[in-house]
Amino acid sequence: MIKLNFKEFEEFLNANLGSKSIFFEKAMEDQIKRNARRAPAKRWNEAKLERAVNKMWTDMATSIYNKFKISIKTNSADPYQSWIDFIEKNEALENLDEMMTELEFG
Repeated sequence: MIKLNFKEFEEFLNANLGSKSIFFEKAMEDQIKRNARRAPAKRWNEAKLERAVNKMWTDMATSIYNKFKISIKTNSADPYQSWIDFIEKNEALENLDEMMTELEFG
């Protein structure tokens, strides 16, 4: 029986969520501001900033996945399709896109 695990869910978001780039842009701006407040010797390089932003994305996706997982029937004949149906029925991608455009850090 195939169900949508977190990795597949994250790949689905990566492929279908139009506002992912907005999230990354806003998250990077936030990390740059945080970095500027650090003592010069403690400031992060670009790679570390990018890892922090990627972690923020993964944490956000994990939170959404865990919330969706509670509501989705995985004991159906096609659990993967249950995920897709839930996402479409609840306009989840549209709502996430809207949330990303309104998102503010710090």
